[in-house]
Amino acid sequence: MLNCGVFSMVISKRKEERNHKVLAHIVRIYVSTGIPVSSKSVAADMGGSISSATIRNIMAELEETGDIVQPHTSAGRVPTDRGYRHYVNLLNKELHMRKREARRLSGEYSERIRSIKDVIERTSALISRELHHASVVMWPDAGNFYLKHLELIKVKSETVLAVLVTMTNAVRNYMIQLDQDLEKTDLQRIANYINLNYEDEKVSDIADYLKNSIEDSENMESMNITDHAARIIDHFINKGIESEISWEGVSDLSGESGYRDTDTIGRILQILSNRKAIAHLMREELPYRGIRTYIGEENKFTVLKRCSIVTSGYMLHGKAIGRIGVVGPTRMNYDSVLRTVSYLSNVVGMQLEALGQ
Repeated sequence: MLNCGVFSMVISKRKEERNHKVLAHIVRIYVSTGIPVSSKSVAADMGGSISSATIRNIMAELEETGDIVQPHTSAGRVPTDRGYRHYVNLLNKELHMRKREARRLSGEYSERIRSIKDVIERTSALISRELHHASVVMWPDAGNFYLKHLELIKVKSETVLAVLVTMTNAVRNYMIQLDQDLEKTDLQRIANYINLNYEDEKVSDIADYLKNSIEDSENMESMNITDHAARIIDHFINKGIESEISWEGVSDLSGESGYRDTDTIGRILQILSNRKAIAHLMREELPYRGIRTYIGEENKFTVLKRCSIVTSGYMLHGKAIGRIGVVGPTRMNYDSVLRTVSYLSNVVGMQLEALGQ
């Protein structure tokens, strides 16, 4: 027989599961309709498995815990940021993409994928089309590119344009501010040194090799070339990522019913246009592989307090090197968003592997 303590724990656990189940139905109904949810609507959605009277009691408890709120005296209830958070935490435990959906999404990459750029742009467009929210896809961490060729072009005093061509024929441009003015011949010598010694090598490995070469250099000229080469490669790794963001569907935010005033939309578009800020957010999440969800007040940017951001990392050679994500209203279909973003992050990694990156 169960003792009183164990019996009480079992009852409490069942009550918690029942409350979570009701909360999930409230969230799904509200996301679908945008209308405050009544106990009668929840009872119908649950197929009559729980009576309206019981659901009203559960909704009262959920209101006390701050998971739902009644916007008007005679209205039903709507989820709060806390309620969405509890719902998302439950979803994270069971993220499974349906096989048919998985095959369909994977099929989107079956043709004309020849470069990293193709993968990034296809993924960004696919997220936006599938989820009807703004998508954001971060380019791979530059340290994981494999060098095919490097050009250094003098723009003006102490300013150089570095053109990095990877083994997958992706071309990345970086504007670099040097600490001294170098002549065109010096820049050519540095580029030649890198190209001759480190072709086919990963950029992050090149950085390590150059640091070791500086220590082993026996003459000043060699040390000087190696030092400049190391500074340029470090720039790729430490600075270049700020502009490596691909967007789709940002203009669709103006059609979201979750935003009710043009001022909020304008401010959201303003912050989303700041690639540096969004890149910083996603870069901070690396090297974490899993899903991160920021709901309403959890967002660090004040302008995004009425938004939710969902991101997931993609892998290459066992390491998270970039992230993909969605920006939308707090009233988003979290079930679909979490499954889609999680699955596509895996697909991106597989596509990069297939390219031989």
